[in-house]
Amino acid sequence: MNILIPHRWLLEHLKTSVLPQKIQEYLSLCGPSVERLSKVDGDWIYDIEVTTNRVDMMSVIGIAREAAAILPEFGVKAELVPLTLPPIASYKSLDIKIINNPQLCQRILAIKLGGVKIGPSPEWLQKRLIQVGQRPLNNVIDITNYVMWEVGHPVHVFDYDRLTKKTIAVREAKKGERLKTLDDKVHRLVGGEVVFDDGTGTIIDLPGIMGTANTVVTDKTTNILLWIESIDPVKIRQASMTLAIRSQAAVLNEKQVDPELGLMAVLRVVELCQKLTQAKVASKLVDIYPVKPVIKPITLTDERLTTYLGLRVEPERVKGILERLGCQIQVKNENLKVKNNKKGGDEETINYEVVPPTWRARDLTIPEDLIEEVARIYGYHNFPSSVMATTIPDAPSEENFRLEYQIKQWLTGWGFTEIYTYSMVAKDLVLASGYPLASHLKIKNPLSDEWVYMRRSLVPSIMAVVESNQRDMIRVFEMQNVFHPAGKRSELPNEELQLVVATTTSYQELKGVVDGLMTKLFLANELYVVPTNVDQDGFGVGQTGEIVVGKKRLGVMGQLKAKKMWVAKILMRELMALARTHPRYIPIKTTPPIREDLTFQVPDKTYLGNLLLTVAKTSKLVETAIISKRYKPPTATDSTNITLTLTYRDPKKSLTDKELMPVRKKIATSLAQLYSAQLVGLLE
Repeated sequence: MNILIPHRWLLEHLKTSVLPQKIQEYLSLCGPSVERLSKVDGDWIYDIEVTTNRVDMMSVIGIAREAAAILPEFGVKAELVPLTLPPIASYKSLDIKIINNPQLCQRILAIKLGGVKIGPSPEWLQKRLIQVGQRPLNNVIDITNYVMWEVGHPVHVFDYDRLTKKTIAVREAKKGERLKTLDDKVHRLVGGEVVFDDGTGTIIDLPGIMGTANTVVTDKTTNILLWIESIDPVKIRQASMTLAIRSQAAVLNEKQVDPELGLMAVLRVVELCQKLTQAKVASKLVDIYPVKPVIKPITLTDERLTTYLGLRVEPERVKGILERLGCQIQVKNENLKVKNNKKGGDEETINYEVVPPTWRARDLTIPEDLIEEVARIYGYHNFPSSVMATTIPDAPSEENFRLEYQIKQWLTGWGFTEIYTYSMVAKDLVLASGYPLASHLKIKNPLSDEWVYMRRSLVPSIMAVVESNQRDMIRVFEMQNVFHPAGKRSELPNEELQLVVATTTSYQELKGVVDGLMTKLFLANELYVVPTNVDQDGFGVGQTGEIVVGKKRLGVMGQLKAKKMWVAKILMRELMALARTHPRYIPIKTTPPIREDLTFQVPDKTYLGNLLLTVAKTSKLVETAIISKRYKPPTATDSTNITLTLTYRDPKKSLTDKELMPVRKKIATSLAQLYSAQLVGLLE
């Protein structure tokens, strides 16, 4: 964010004789970047970029305070000129009932001014507002805008006589409520925004963002209510973005302006109103401040500061830098002689006990924050350049990223096309995933009805892509994160990386791809596909299997219901934990294998994956078991013949046919009992 600051206005709060060009140079070196310096109507205007965490610099006084801390480091005399404001002399109570909600509003300041004469602002005030990009309206509104730019805290003003109910209540808006803002635009609230109403439900302000048309100051106004509030910044941001109202007040308030600035701002407005509108103070100043924030002190050791900076800054200089930034600081053991304690013993060290100012309480919280402040005010350009004492280490490659890239390369080489789909999906894709709708993360302000929920599976998105494609033969894959709700609402969602491979050709091709991946990752010998029934992602009953490597479940694969599409869903985290970059060493086998074929007639709906597992577990002598043939005899109606190619081996001796006979019989018996499989032919 940027702010325009006129040089003459800056000099009202900064006592220095340095030229504007030097201020631009020095601020840019050690503080906010002065992007441009231009001359407008005989005055220099600074165009300053301010980082979002430094809302304290979004004002003339804020930049003056920063310049007063930086310029002395360049040998330039500079001093912050404090804003002196007269006290308010009035003893009449404010006859407005204020109903606050401390959860929504941290502080409220209010005061009534009477005898106000509305009219154009003086020329000097109009000129300054124009210089900073503001449009003059009338003297009262111009004063509030002027003070916001000068002090850095937005100020609101009500037409006191239009507050007919003499009540202001702080509450959250209800869904569907409407209000008309100062720019005559009607907004429909989504619910949850902080609003002020008059006690009857009528909204009279959208605080921290923009006032409403029903309480705006007009040419006929004679009594005004000055009002300052400190609203929850999260609420301000949400309302401003949802309603598309990006006022200067919203930009400041959503970044949590220091509530302590409120008193200075309201007193400054009172002073200017008395001078420029002939206003008279008509009530006491109401200050509702239920809980003042407690600023915790920060302890910084000289040893830690030196370690981070790579050089030692004298304690007196450190103290001066932090004090000019507004910190309260106590130096303990300041006169201690610094020792070179390489062994990290318990020697005493110089300690800085620092209490940040209220306007920096949210971004100065740990010792590293103070170190950064000392470093930038000292000047990064003053740090000596030196070559590393050792060789620059090469950053090790990220193994997981390498595997992700390699898997994509393999799939592409096998004829598959990588696709990318949105992580946000519509309701129909959510229901297609099989997960309950309520278990999905819902986006509060979706850009479209098609992007409402964060998906928990890639499969429905792949299905939508395949269905919308006109080609008959499709091979695609996607590797992206899905999002599962965390245990607590305040926690971030659990992200899970999934790989989904889909083809419209055949299950055999899909199985071949999965086998190929496991072979590339040296896991093929441990791969099993175990039949299962899943009620997710549209997989068909009896046509789905779990992908298992060893004892670890990696995902599922199978055919989708009523669709000619075969899909494999693999959990990448589990796969990467098992993946190998090289094969395991297996000693050369010295005994010969014995291979033979056994043919069985099995029912059509037999799970062949389970059947192979049964064969493999029958005896330790069974080295491998694969289905080499599968055919349907002419006379068979509800059965299929499969030929098992078996490899037997004993690592210590050569096997004989006599030793294998019990194994054959056990295989035949087990398959008959478990799968109703009948051996074709005789064993002897």
